[in-house]
Amino acid sequence: GESVDTDGDSIGNNTDTDDDGDSVPDTEDAFPLDPAESIDTDLDGIGNNADPDDDNDGVDDGADAFPLDANESIDTDADGVGNNTDTDDDGDLVPDTEDAFPLDPAESIDTDLDGIGNNADADDDNDGIEDSADVFPLEAGESVDTDGDGVGNNSDGDDDNDGVPDGADAFPLDASESVDTDLDGTGNNTDTDDDGDSFPDTEDAFPLNPAEWVDTDLDGVGDNADPDDDNDGVEDGADTFPLDARETVDTDGDGVGNNADPDDDSDGIEDAADAFPLDAAESIDTDRDGIGNNADVDDDNDGVEDGSDAFPLDANESVDSDGDGIGNNADLDDDNDGVRDTLDAFPLRSDESVDTDSDGVGNNADNDDDNDGVEDSADAFPLDSSESVDTDQDGVGNNADPDDDNDGIDD
Repeated sequence: GESVDTDGDSIGNNTDTDDDGDSVPDTEDAFPLDPAESIDTDLDGIGNNADPDDDNDGVDDGADAFPLDANESIDTDADGVGNNTDTDDDGDLVPDTEDAFPLDPAESIDTDLDGIGNNADADDDNDGIEDSADVFPLEAGESVDTDGDGVGNNSDGDDDNDGVPDGADAFPLDASESVDTDLDGTGNNTDTDDDGDSFPDTEDAFPLNPAEWVDTDLDGVGDNADPDDDNDGVEDGADTFPLDARETVDTDGDGVGNNADPDDDSDGIEDAADAFPLDAAESIDTDRDGIGNNADVDDDNDGVEDGSDAFPLDANESVDSDGDGIGNNADLDDDNDGVRDTLDAFPLRSDESVDTDSDGVGNNADNDDDNDGVEDSADAFPLDSSESVDTDQDGVGNNADPDDDNDGIDD
């Protein structure tokens, strides 16, 4: 029995358990007669030593992490488990099914799907804002959170969290401001003149109303709209002092209101002594008839016009016959002839005082004082109408004298 001794070990192949002497028993040797080969993993007739792709998986053995396993060729994370079997190929602890970059241990997420992993991508959500400046780097719809409340400004109804909705907030990104009354770009909290009327807020009664800044009477209505600024009951158009509740009239136009002015009409007579304190043309009303003396034709209302009245301001007097400054009513001797009026037949004539015969002609002018028909020049008794002759000149008129010639013999 023997004819072949492949390995030249003097043991014929029929008896030799390792015909080619490659230390692999023939029963386990895919190539028992070829000492250079013993295994043909892919059963392609080419021993693994000569075969460039032992497992015939299309990947040359030099590039195949698993050259004898046709189901595997790559072991990205070098964990000994081929990628086809491995649930985390890159060993980054993110399962391949959740890993945007299952073969890159440095990346696992690509938020904006731009092919660049978030770790390398400078703008993960591709919203144009780099991640370093983006409060929401993984949310393309948000990048800013002004109030730091965790809600991005695009979604937040109150970006600065000042309690004023953004739609009503002139400064939606400034928690210290929400109103800009005068639209000057400076918020009311900072603006010293909120309504832009040139009056500082500290001096403006209506700091949010550019049409008003003063409220003299503090009635809540600004002076520009208020018809009575000082609320004194006199409308401004008729009020000389519209901002002074204590004054409304300045009769003499001297700048001092009548209430404070001691001489309202500036006629030189103080109001307390002026019967017409508001009429510069009048100050006295002697007869209190409501007509000032300057206009009154009868100041003392005694029925005698002033032009004819010696005492125009004295209702008790109007005549001073003797011009002695004492009116006739008070004067005891109106004509100043030395005869009291009560005894003076002619109290208003200084040239007469007696009218013996009561004929209306004073004795000084009367040619026959006693009206006995005998002129005074021929009348021994010119003042005795019962006598005119005194023959014996004894002082007894002949009518009464029993002895007219005084001869001792009765008549």
